[in-house]
Amino acid sequence: MIAKISGTILYLFSVLVYRTCRFHISGVDQFERILKRGEPVIFTSWHGMTMMIAGFLRKRMDISSFIGIRPDDYRGDTLEVFGRKLGVDSFPLNLSGDSTLGTGRKLVSLVRKISSGKNLIIHPDGPAGPSYFVKPGLSFLAKKTGAPILPIGCYCRHAYHVPRWDRYTLPLPFSKIHIHLGNLVTVPENLQDLSETNQQLTDILHRVSAQASANYYEL
Repeated sequence: MIAKISGTILYLFSVLVYRTCRFHISGVDQFERILKRGEPVIFTSWHGMTMMIAGFLRKRMDISSFIGIRPDDYRGDTLEVFGRKLGVDSFPLNLSGDSTLGTGRKLVSLVRKISSGKNLIIHPDGPAGPSYFVKPGLSFLAKKTGAPILPIGCYCRHAYHVPRWDRYTLPLPFSKIHIHLGNLVTVPENLQDLSETNQQLTDILHRVSAQASANYYEL
């Protein structure tokens, strides 16, 4: 019951953001080219930007074409309700480093979904931190599926920041939100050591986030 109420509140707030906030986007040309490709893309941003990303994607794409990963435990119950109401394919996955056969099978299923045409939205420092640090899952999925990664930075000045590890941003109604889209990143299938790629992705997400903030104040 608590998860249902919490998930519904998150959804209603996302609708408020989607309908009232003004989204300014840099990198629209590249985004249009991505849409014309008609191939799956892995959209990624820091975890605290989830609400802004949800609003942006609803305005620009068919949200039902997305898979969203959620923890396969009590923490994911609220997100399952939130995702279902949004129309996202909410995919439960153990995010605690479990290497059991069951987790392996779920990863195979996830890779197949993406390879068959589903887009993925993933926040690589979630679900519980450390903040602003890319974990291996992002580059692993990009490598296995061949889907390019689109790094996204978001910024909203008039917002409430939840006082927790990710400073989760809740934009106030009628606020301005700036979205900055980075360049596509492809992870080669034959790449063995992903540690350098993970660091590069961490640096890229920091840059696009900083650029979103800079662009916000230039308008």
